[in-house]
Amino acid sequence: MNFENKLPEHGKIKSRILIVDDHSVVRRGLIQLINQETDLVVCAEAENAEQALEAVKKDRIDLAIVDISLIGTNGIQLTKSLKEQHPKLLVLILTMHEGSRYAESAFQAGAEGYVTKQEAAETIITAIHLVLKGQRYLSKTRAENLPGDIGSQTSGCRLRASKSGPWRTLI
Repeated sequence: MNFENKLPEHGKIKSRILIVDDHSVVRRGLIQLINQETDLVVCAEAENAEQALEAVKKDRIDLAIVDISLIGTNGIQLTKSLKEQHPKLLVLILTMHEGSRYAESAFQAGAEGYVTKQEAAETIITAIHLVLKGQRYLSKTRAENLPGDIGSQTSGCRLRASKSGPWRTLI
């Protein structure tokens, strides 16, 4: 696929996104969804950890969207590697796994967000925007099952405290 780094109509540089998923149809759907946004562009895709690490070396990437279930190295280990090699790179886990242990492992590995593939397209875009703004994001179904004190409600989101900072979930 030919990726572009277009300027949106308002003249600001788009946030550059890498999609890592071993299913081509999922990558294609995410590319179409994300590239509809005026401030986002998918600049690379990978089907495994090796390709993802190579893409991050070759290109300036702001956010990696990573599936947990990859062939070979899984998405949690990939997140650890990405964060070790590129500490400022943001990682959003997008997965079919709804278990709390997966979400906990993702945040421990350094991910800034965790959203399930069962979420609506608008929720996935919201998660991307929140993570790019420096906020943590957690799917509502996961937030209800993770340990931590529920903080105040702000902007339609529930804040939860963690050792690595608060995260947001839509309610």
